[in-house]
This record gives sequence, C-alpha cells and structure tokens, in this order.
Amino acid sequence: MPTTARAPLRKDAVLQPNTCMTKNECDDARRQLGLIGFELGNSSQYGCFSSGEVAYWGEPKSSLHIKEMSAPLDNNMGRIYCNHKRTKTALGVAWLMSFPNSGTSYTGALVRNTTSTVTATNYGTANTINKKSTPLFNFSTNGPFLTDPKTFFKGKLNLPSSTNGTYILTKTHCGGYCFGCSPKAYLQTQIEFRDDCLTGDFLDEFGGKQKAMYDASIVNKAVHLVRDPFDNIVSRFHLKRNQKQKQGNETWLNSYPNTMDGFRGFCSYVNTRLNNAENNFAVIGKGDNNENVFVKYREKIPCYSDFVRFVLWHNHAIETIEELGLESMTLHYEDYSNNYKETTAKLFHFLGMDVDKKSKGYEFHGTERYYRNYFRSDEVEAVRELVKDIAIKENWNMLSRYFD
Repeated sequence: MPTTARAPLRKDAVLQPNTCMTKNECDDARRQLGLIGFELGNSSQYGCFSSGEVAYWGEPKSSLHIKEMSAPLDNNMGRIYCNHKRTKTALGVAWLMSFPNSGTSYTGALVRNTTSTVTATNYGTANTINKKSTPLFNFSTNGPFLTDPKTFFKGKLNLPSSTNGTYILTKTHCGGYCFGCSPKAYLQTQIEFRDDCLTGDFLDEFGGKQKAMYDASIVNKAVHLVRDPFDNIVSRFHLKRNQKQKQGNETWLNSYPNTMDGFRGFCSYVNTRLNNAENNFAVIGKGDNNENVFVKYREKIPCYSDFVRFVLWHNHAIETIEELGLESMTLHYEDYSNNYKETTAKLFHFLGMDVDKKSKGYEFHGTERYYRNYFRSDEVEAVRELVKDIAIKENWNMLSRYFD
C-alpha cells in the first residue's frame, strides 16, 4: 500500500508558548515537579502529561497532533508544561539551518574569522580536543558543541558574556537530507524533522560516539541558509566524489569524473536505482490528478530525487522556525558574491556581533561555483515546476528568485 508524505503544517495547529516539545524536555519538567516515574505513553494522548506520580510522553505521529500537545486532559491525567521563556539579553543559540553543501562551512568560518567569536555545532564528533567534544554550555552537556575548541582554548576566539545580546551561530542540518537513499529514510513528519534539528553526536570520555539531543528552549534564533538548487545538487555530487576519493574507490571515480558528463552519468544511475521504493512512498504534488512527484519528474530531471529532498527540507525548516517561534533571517549563499558587505553586516547584526578591528576579514571565493549549465533549458523548467508542485507558499517565495 503506497504511503503518502504528510501535508504541510496546518496554520491552526498553534502550540502554547510553554508546550513541552520533546521527550527530554518532558523528562526534565517532571523532575522539577518531583514526579518519581517517566514512561512513554501508550494511549492516544500526545505530548507531556502525568497520571498519579508518573509522567508520560506521547510522541506525536504527525503535524495533525501538534495542537493536542498543549490541550488540557481529562480522566485523572494532567498536562505538564515546560518553561520555554526566551530573552533577548541572554546568551543563546542561533541555528544555522542548512541543507548540506549550501555554504555552511564558509558561513561559520566567516563569523569566527571576522568577529573572533566562537561558533557551535550539533555534531561534536567532528570537532574534538583530546578526543573529546566540548559543550558550548556547562548546563547542556548534550550539545551544542564548540566548532573549534582548540582555537578557543588558545584564546583566539571569544565566548561572549550572557548580558551583551549575542547569539552563537550553531550548525544543524536537521534531518531528511541523505543522498541517494530510499524515501523511507528522508520522508519525515514535521515532528521528526524538528527533533533532528536538536539532535547531534559527541565523543564521550572513553572516545565512544554518542547520540545527543538538547533542549529546544536554548534556541532563540535561526539563520536559514539557502543556495541555488542547481548549484546545491551538483555540489552534493562533488561531496560524494570526495567521499569516494577518501575510500580509494578508483572504479567509481573513473565511472563518474568531476565533469558535467560525470554528474549526468551519476544522475542517470541514481534516477533508476530506487524506482520501486519511490512508487510505494508517494509525494503528492498540488495538481488535481494526485500524481506521484517521483513518477512525474524522474524522466525529466537529472538527480530528480535530490531536488525533491531539497524542497521538502526547506518546507520543514520554515515550518520548524514557525513552530518554535524563532526570530529568523534568510541568508542566500549567492548574496555573499552579489553584495558581500551588506550581507555580512546583516548577519552580524542579527547575531548581535561586531567586527573585530584586528580581523583581516574572510574573503568569499564561491563566485565561480555555478553549475546551471549542467542542465538543459527544459530540465531547468522541469525543476521550476517541481518546486512549485511541492513547496509551501513561503518556500516558493524564497526560492522563486532562482527561476526568474
């Protein structure tokens, strides 16, 4: 039986400001209330609630259950609420939300090199000192983690005080971005995507990799980073090649060279390998005939499934920002090239940071990385149709500049 991807978040599904958003938040709240037990709920109730001396967490199955997470309960059960109070003066987290290969590394390096301020990441295993990850906050050992702890401990990066209104830029790719994977791996509910935005990993004191998830209340803002979809998808191919080079897979590298033909050859392979799975996990467009987007575009667009992932990812990012009530700014990667001074000034102002007068700046070298010529004009038009087909209104308004 085919499975249909969830509909966009309903506008009437509004959470109360103090709704517990995750299992971890619910567990923390019950400890503060002195409840002795914590279990996963098996009833039809969603969110955080109690019965007697035990707290329960009912995991929402879809965005349709969001409104129920803050609804009062009957039958001797009580709703547990969490404290999500955010202040503009506290040192908080500003997510750098990005679909991979959108300019994440450059943006983080820009902030560190130009303002001499630390940045953070959900992915502590890639950023260690003495084979251990370093949490940004002492009270949140599950992340985020310092991006460059070695430079910080050498005194070359600053961690601002909690009173100057600075927000630490923190990398998160959230979920649903895997490359060349089955739809089962990336067709997420809004709840699953949001939780992935809060999830990462770290190395413990024994060098073991551990999964980590932190409290949503420490996230105050979001920088939504966006890149031209054509450049983004080709850059993903380049990342795949880099991975194969590290593995020493010469057969793969020779089959798919770092050229337009290599990219298109790789896409020809990708476009056929998961057709059966895509037939059973339908993404339905906005047309009247309820056509499966995978089927509609697989003959029209190279690496069409990655464009589907790209659009759905940005749908979820916009909805997550709205759901959590985050102050946000949209940052288009190309604007570094088009208007570097104004773009960086807006970013630093949003984060509450000043340029370090001793800094030499951080030059942008991405101007040559445009790959629209890898696609025929009819393929570009098909991508435009795909985006309009599955993007929510706010996402299309954000992405339409790439099709003008």
